[in-house]
Amino acid sequence: MNGKLSILALTLVGTFLAVSCSNDDDDDELIGNWVRVSDLDGKPRSNASAFVVSGKGYITGGYDGEFYYNDLWSYDPNVNAWTQKADFPGSKRSSAVGFATNSYGYVGTGYDGLNKLKDFYKYDPSSNSWTQIEDFPGTARYAALAFGIDNKGYVGTGYDGSELKDFYKYDESSSSWSSINSLGGSKRRDGAAFVINNIAYVGFGSNNGSLVSDFWAFDPGSETWTRKVDTSNDDDTQNRTSPAAFAANGLGYVATGSTSGVGNTTWEYDPSTNDWTQRTSFEGSSRESACAFSIGNYGYVLTGNSGSSYFDDIWVFHPNESENDDD
Repeated sequence: MNGKLSILALTLVGTFLAVSCSNDDDDDELIGNWVRVSDLDGKPRSNASAFVVSGKGYITGGYDGEFYYNDLWSYDPNVNAWTQKADFPGSKRSSAVGFATNSYGYVGTGYDGLNKLKDFYKYDPSSNSWTQIEDFPGTARYAALAFGIDNKGYVGTGYDGSELKDFYKYDESSSSWSSINSLGGSKRRDGAAFVINNIAYVGFGSNNGSLVSDFWAFDPGSETWTRKVDTSNDDDTQNRTSPAAFAANGLGYVATGSTSGVGNTTWEYDPSTNDWTQRTSFEGSSRESACAFSIGNYGYVLTGNSGSSYFDDIWVFHPNESENDDD
């Protein structure tokens, strides 16, 4: 979702002494097919925030190198079309977080060009309206990450002048925030998260300019963190900052992002084996600070930037298909 935003992430630790990752130099042999669908009707941007409610994806905010945004757009995969919705009511910003509960979307924190932010807002798709909720209780920050599980949202990590690892829970039923156990590993900004079977997986990002490799699973029932297989080993590396991450078919995916430069590789995490497997590289331009969401059995990656180039394209990932250059 970058030092600027996020939407979701991964980590693993194997039951074997060595991590099993497939590394294939011939991308044509990898599984997974990226298909370009309808471009965002709004302006190209990076560091936007995204969430999904009732089978539709929403994107708001972001930055294009000159302007910050607060427009809200909804994507309906059934008709492959975008519809503009009510503007986000807070200040225009980038690098905010977004998450969804069963019925609502939430957006907050971020950076408006002058200030780090901590205000938070709830979006109701049924009325196309926003309501301000209680401010995020941690320090004002950007480049945090967030995820929703049932009627609760979780927000943590990020940058407030230093990298962070604290975490907070928003309970929709009581409209209140509370602190929970901090992420077990490194402080970080521009990380990623995804949710599989009500377990969140968090990883990636950077700390003091260095990529981090620890990857963690969060159980909302016990509110505990369990370390999983690191996102790098002697042969392969999934490490990156500002990636796009999503879950589909019980598996987690991370794509794009930046290592020593922007990239396009895609990696799949299987929680049943605690392994990473390389999949077909993202077929759009290499980029960082894209956002992502999942609808049904597919993941969507959109927007982002590569240097001073900003993007408005959206790509859907079909996990079980072979790459098809003609679609």
